[in-house]
Amino acid sequence: MNKALIGESHYTKSVRNLIKKVHDQSPIKDSLYEQAADYFAMQSGLSEQLQDLKQQVASTKDASSSRGEARHKDAQGKLKRFNQHSEEGRLQRYKELHQVCEQILDLTDAISEDESARNFSRLLGTILLTTQTEHRKVALFNQKSKHLYKATLCLLLLDAMLADKQISNPYVLKHFEKRVVNAKSKDEANQCPFRLYVKVPLLMTALLQDVGQSHPDVQAILKGPDGSEDEFRTLDREERQEMLKLSYQHTINYLKDGIGCGSYVGNSKQERELFNEAEKDKLKFVMTLIKSSLDPRQTIGNLLKIPQVYTSVVLSTKLGQAYDTLPKATLVLEKAAEKDALNGKAVQSFIRVVGHFPQGFGITYIPKDSDRRDLDRYEYAIVNGLYPENPSVPICRSATKNLEFTGLGHDLLIGVDNNLYYPQARKKLEVMSKERLLEILSKLVSNFEERKELALIPNCWHPYTFFSYAKHQNLWNKTNRLSN
Repeated sequence: MNKALIGESHYTKSVRNLIKKVHDQSPIKDSLYEQAADYFAMQSGLSEQLQDLKQQVASTKDASSSRGEARHKDAQGKLKRFNQHSEEGRLQRYKELHQVCEQILDLTDAISEDESARNFSRLLGTILLTTQTEHRKVALFNQKSKHLYKATLCLLLLDAMLADKQISNPYVLKHFEKRVVNAKSKDEANQCPFRLYVKVPLLMTALLQDVGQSHPDVQAILKGPDGSEDEFRTLDREERQEMLKLSYQHTINYLKDGIGCGSYVGNSKQERELFNEAEKDKLKFVMTLIKSSLDPRQTIGNLLKIPQVYTSVVLSTKLGQAYDTLPKATLVLEKAAEKDALNGKAVQSFIRVVGHFPQGFGITYIPKDSDRRDLDRYEYAIVNGLYPENPSVPICRSATKNLEFTGLGHDLLIGVDNNLYYPQARKKLEVMSKERLLEILSKLVSNFEERKELALIPNCWHPYTFFSYAKHQNLWNKTNRLSN
């Protein structure tokens, strides 16, 4: 592969930038999570400052002299400016969070269901394919990517649960009935009540579900009092419980006070009243989502909880988690449902959408010839489609043909008997000579001498390097679909 061709398509770059807008570590500190960390860090001092200003106003209130009145007026002015500055900061955070939500919807919305499914698959797949899977900083990469990934899954689950009539929340159903179908313009689509009052607040909540972890009290648990601990280490039971409790409370406070409601722009008193009422209802919905996510019996809470659990496996921040455990994310969901930790029907709706193999996962498979006979080799493919008819049979895009990488592959359905993730498929290749398996491996890996001691019959592959080439980044264009 020519190193000069390494790069990013416009779409891939836009997704990377969106991830950075949500969670990053930069000198500018303008990501949503950096803004929250700053807010938490300053909150104690600002609270004290507010109390001092209120005290100054109160202590000068009854002054009778002209000098005393001037001091009172000055104190009132300082308090007003302080509150105005605080409100401007809150509205700026709200605005930037809202813009990120709009960008996600712009990337996923479409006129047809097929195009929408392709958009969702492309976004989820790109997030996984641009997140390193073999690197000592995998946990750090995953931590930054997981918020966008989870939020995207929340939208998918919302659609699935509504289609399966599993949502009874009056607020959601009221706006669902008002949704704009087949919008004639982008402006009309953007003003859809279902988009504005259900999808946007769902995304806001999902993106900031873990924001309480940015609070200094939680960081002291994760990193230790002096900041020397590894934040991704396994916490003991008491530490974990305290961390979750504090994180939840600070998340609630941030969503309510640090983000809050939007501000009306205009001169109509009636419009202002309607807008403010809608914003209050939207914030109540946000609070309902975050609070009910703790209780699986409240079906609406599964909109957050199921994607959160799934994402914790696919984009794990646990140290040393192997790439080939990613397809076990759905098994984790099913086991949680068996223990009533998640709603079983909601879990099944979710699995029907995503299947057992995450978007962007690297599949190794045995191809067939024109007579449907197995060939004496394996090839590479990448999962690129949602809503598989069978969760165990992923929709994929071929990444190699005749043991050569290609950016012009076709879509195919890879059955259990030929998907090397499953033992029965790997057994087919066990009769093959070691020499032949090494020959195949030598053609599919660039650093063969370093990797020839790995499994000769791999149950999956890492497509990160393949996807780093701009010409390989359009895995979702329309093409023929075959059954393998």
